[in-house]
Amino acid sequence: SCYRTKLGLYLNLSFMVSCCSVWQDWLTKYGYLPPPDPSTGQLQAWTAVTQAVKKMQRFAGLDDTGVLDEETVQLMQTPRCSLPDDDDQTIQTSALHSDVQNQRMKRAASTWTRRNINWRLRSYPPSSKLSREMIRSLVYYALRVWADPTLLEFHEVRGPEGADLQIDFLRGPHGDGYPFDGAGGSVGHAFFPSDPDRAGGVHLDAEEKWAFRQPATEGTDLFTVLVHELGHALGLTHSSSRQSVMRPYYQGPLGDPLHFSLGHHDLQHITCMLMKRKIIYLMKCLSVLSSVDRCNTSFDAVAKIRGEIFFFKGQNMWRVSRGGLVSVRAVPVQRLWSALPSSLPPLQAVLERHTDHAIIFLSGSQVWLFKDLSLQEGFPQPLSTLAPEDSEGRWQGLHWDPKQGVVWGSVREDGKKGEESEVWRELIEEGVNGIIMENDDGRERTGDFKGSTYLFKGNSYWKFTHPGSAPEGYPRLLATDWLDCPQPSSYSPGDISLISHYGQQELHEQKGQRIIDQIIHKGKNERDKHLRWDCPCLNSAVTQSGPILLLSILFLITGTCYPSL
Repeated sequence: SCYRTKLGLYLNLSFMVSCCSVWQDWLTKYGYLPPPDPSTGQLQAWTAVTQAVKKMQRFAGLDDTGVLDEETVQLMQTPRCSLPDDDDQTIQTSALHSDVQNQRMKRAASTWTRRNINWRLRSYPPSSKLSREMIRSLVYYALRVWADPTLLEFHEVRGPEGADLQIDFLRGPHGDGYPFDGAGGSVGHAFFPSDPDRAGGVHLDAEEKWAFRQPATEGTDLFTVLVHELGHALGLTHSSSRQSVMRPYYQGPLGDPLHFSLGHHDLQHITCMLMKRKIIYLMKCLSVLSSVDRCNTSFDAVAKIRGEIFFFKGQNMWRVSRGGLVSVRAVPVQRLWSALPSSLPPLQAVLERHTDHAIIFLSGSQVWLFKDLSLQEGFPQPLSTLAPEDSEGRWQGLHWDPKQGVVWGSVREDGKKGEESEVWRELIEEGVNGIIMENDDGRERTGDFKGSTYLFKGNSYWKFTHPGSAPEGYPRLLATDWLDCPQPSSYSPGDISLISHYGQQELHEQKGQRIIDQIIHKGKNERDKHLRWDCPCLNSAVTQSGPILLLSILFLITGTCYPSL
């Protein structure tokens, strides 16, 4: 018995030595072994190799003998995803191997911070039995697998601008450190949302024999691989569950794209990940609300955008529509303009340019230019590109131009100084936070812009019958008249002729109805009815305020989705 044991170990050692280079490369490539020491070449400590094989076997659901038996070698030869299984992160183990299930995550998984995600199919395999339209359809259905059980929405875009996910068919080395190796071997890979330079990139081997609705012997099912790689692009890591679409090894076709849906394991991971992100986001919002009171603050910028009034403070904003104040709570600016950096300095100005309706944000020494919610290529740019230095200008800031409307730039000495009231002139010279032009009936002004002009500065505003006129009964507190705030007891109102659809009376009358409408709208959200949360939390609970409640929900989600934490 002792002799046979020693002989078995010797034969296994001989086999390992003969195949050392190949399998050590494999174990290193997929994260089970560290890169070899340059001074010793491919040589690795025998104990390290044995432990690496055991770890690979545990993750794959095999007996962790540390021996490269036939079953282990066969699995290592199976086509698979290029990404490592253990790249400085804990392997998600199955219930059969609970001994390492409670390890900590060393690298936190992340997902997209927005609900609407744009995708683009940029390139196709040069030779494939699948038509381009078929490939495009399979991408659509693979994305739908992840969209159906979540609140994520995917939209196809034709150009590179605004594409969050970009799918490419590439061959060999292609500059990302994960070279393809022809048919078999590595079939694809994708990058996590946390990757600063490559987020959303989905790469597939152009030399694979891509197939659809064919037996496993006829090629690699493209739909199956797309579902897996798009899971990575959304933030999911590899799973050891044999039933998971995130298992790194190709397991044959998943089935009909029209009827395929995620299993319990994958559904739990994607919903818990998205819910955790939502709770963290709400916690940030709660922190913002506790520190910013719209009724007792001054504002960095005020702007009229697409017919609505926006009040900006730090990273937050309030919006006033024709129906009045949209929400009493602050909303992060990135909720709409997600391309703005989270570390954005206080805004100097925001304006909708009259000539092309571009939305412009000015902060520090830079300018961001958006078309609707999409940041335009090449931005941000230096502030000088918007308002070049002009020796004839008196000062730079927001002012009113009869032809261009509200603009940022140098105010010229134009000989009309005597026609301007002292109040108007001083406000423009000292700098205002916003200028809004409106007809007295509340409609947006057109043509020669006849109507009232509102100037905002700090926590006050002034109303002018035309640019440069003398206001009567101003300044007034903007929070009281525009943001549905109670009037301070020490404040003596002056002129209360604010335009009708922003008047206080209508704001108060509509406030109760708006709350009812919001509740009804939330109840009618059909997509919420289809959410199958495996985390022990309710959607209604998330919308309630209170740090204790949110912390409790976050604790429960973390404990269920990530037990080790």
